[in-house]
Amino acid sequence: MRIPIIAALLAQLISPVPKPGHATITPSPAEVDGKAGAKVSLVVDVQPKPGLHVYAPGAGEFYIPITVKLNPRTEFKSGKLGYPKSETMVFADEKVAVFEKPFQLTQDVVLDKSLKAGATVVVGGTVNYQACDDKVCFPPESAPVTWTVTVK
Repeated sequence: MRIPIIAALLAQLISPVPKPGHATITPSPAEVDGKAGAKVSLVVDVQPKPGLHVYAPGAGEFYIPITVKLNPRTEFKSGKLGYPKSETMVFADEKVAVFEKPFQLTQDVVLDKSLKAGATVVVGGTVNYQACDDKVCFPPESAPVTWTVTVK
């Protein structure tokens, strides 16, 4: 009886504690309606932590911009990822595109035209980004996102 308890306690001590991300990533809303064969816009709310920024597309070759990668499924086709207007920061005389304030990404998908009304499609994916402050860049991070689309 003592061995399973000790093993459970050791497993908790040994397992790494998940570290908080440098931005809050949330699908918004997580439940969406759409028609078969139609485009649906899936929104991701991104809120960098205070004093941090994430890189926008066009930031430069040495920076990792924020992206959304959807898990492929036959029920939909991924479309364009929409970004808001970025801000510009200057680092060592280099202008870099970033997001410092909360913002939204919009990922378009087209639902398969064979889907029937009432069907649900789970769209999952990953938001990849790198956060930095004015002194250091943190290792790239990933956050899972999931939406449930109800076909109308």
